[in-house]
Amino acid sequence: MSEHSLGPNGGLVYCMDYLEKNIDWLEEKLKPFIEDHYLLFDFPGQVELFFLHSNARSVINKLIKKMDLRLTAVHLIDAHLCCDPGKYVSALLLSLSTMLHLELPHINVLSKIDLIENYGNLAFNLDFYTDVQDLSYLQYHLEQDPRSAKYSEPANRKLTKELCDVIDDFGLVNFSTLDIQMHTIKPLAFTAEVQEKYMKDDEFAQLTSRMQ
Repeated sequence: MSEHSLGPNGGLVYCMDYLEKNIDWLEEKLKPFIEDHYLLFDFPGQVELFFLHSNARSVINKLIKKMDLRLTAVHLIDAHLCCDPGKYVSALLLSLSTMLHLELPHINVLSKIDLIENYGNLAFNLDFYTDVQDLSYLQYHLEQDPRSAKYSEPANRKLTKELCDVIDDFGLVNFSTLDIQMHTIKPLAFTAEVQEKYMKDDEFAQLTSRMQ
């Protein structure tokens, strides 16, 4: 990193770009495990990799196309963001953008759900946040929350409404929950397997054709 004058995020982008250019090496490492193993790719959480740059998507697409993999994206969001209306809207936008960018079967997850009460009370019940229900209620709460005073300014209020409308119009984002204390990993893994297994062959063909 010091050699190329890169910070942590820039270093990750550089590494992903390097991996994309040397994808044959990764394929060779994976081949022994293809037939009888599940593969778990644990990516860093930096937004740059999945939203601002295309190299992570290119790596995934090349693996799908060349190795006939069927992958499901599991996108983790810290549950405590639900306690701050502004941060929750940002998390929704990030989740939606990642879904559209990766174009994979996708599961959004509120992680560390067991710690959420440490960050204050939720304005609504948990189902409101997991199901991404009517965001007009959230907009009202956003204007009342002292932490979100800047969103109450007329220009920001209009922008927030339009962003919430975009999320509502797509209607794609909802969340599963992950509580390491309550053994929710197994159901989450099952959901991911179902997403992958029941992806129709014609949908998979369309996905791979877009990668040509």
